[in-house]
Amino acid sequence: MEKETLYRFFAGSASDAEKVIIKLWLEEDAANQQVFLKERSFYDAVMLADEKQFAAKRLPYYNFKKQVRQTMKWAAVILVAFISGYMFFDAKYGSFEAAFNTITVPPGQRVNLSLSDGTKVCLNAGSTFTYPSLFAGNMRNVKLSGEAFFEVSTNKEKPFVVHTNVCDVEVLGTKFNVDAYDKENTFSAALMEGKIKVKNKINPSNVVHLSPNHKVTLSQGKLAVSDISDYDIYRWKDGLICFTNLNFIDLMRRIEKYYGIKLVIENQSLSKHSFSGKFRISDGIENLLRVIQKDVKYRYTRSEDGNTIYIK
Repeated sequence: MEKETLYRFFAGSASDAEKVIIKLWLEEDAANQQVFLKERSFYDAVMLADEKQFAAKRLPYYNFKKQVRQTMKWAAVILVAFISGYMFFDAKYGSFEAAFNTITVPPGQRVNLSLSDGTKVCLNAGSTFTYPSLFAGNMRNVKLSGEAFFEVSTNKEKPFVVHTNVCDVEVLGTKFNVDAYDKENTFSAALMEGKIKVKNKINPSNVVHLSPNHKVTLSQGKLAVSDISDYDIYRWKDGLICFTNLNFIDLMRRIEKYYGIKLVIENQSLSKHSFSGKFRISDGIENLLRVIQKDVKYRYTRSEDGNTIYIK
């Protein structure tokens, strides 16, 4: 099997004829299935390094392979674990079992990836995302702990479902943001285009159908719908931390999420202050803390292991 054909399949740009060829090839020998999974893992790692530059549908295999040597060190920044899991192709592709991939995004980083159906996903810092090499059956299931922005490829016959710790989000084709970090045990989803259905796992009868420019939040065990009043908070996918009249305590909690560091606030008087601003995530947490110091007086120190900042 030519590598270019497999990469087009992984990128969602393979023709129907090529899909049939891949199906037949997989059925020929179990060894071919192992090659398929290996190439899928290889493809995903390089896409994480530089999705735009190394899109398989635009690059022949020999160029793709040549560039990998130069960029795999960047791919290594992203913690990628290809976990053994199993699911079946639907009838269209036969009975091949495909592995799930799990990606964990380090603090201060973001990851963009394209799924096998053409869906685009942007993952925020500290997020863990699990997805199959290809989608099987009549559902497209993925799992998220963290925050992600989705641009889902439309397929009315195969809904796309984002499973989180407390709620599930079901869509056909749309653009939306999900914030659901397991450690915080919170959930919110904001819809920009299309429609989504949100189901409360705690209370399965609590289901919300969301329309554009609205968000849903899990509050005291119930889903509550409201208008999106500030779109800037979703600009994390552009590498920005944006906030408007945000209390100091709440701002520090948000910063903890982005940088994966514990902030201990010993100066309780800071809770009286609110802030507005925009910062590049790549500038680092200490740059943000130094800028805020210009408006309110406080000191901060780091623990010996660097994992905690004390604000005094």
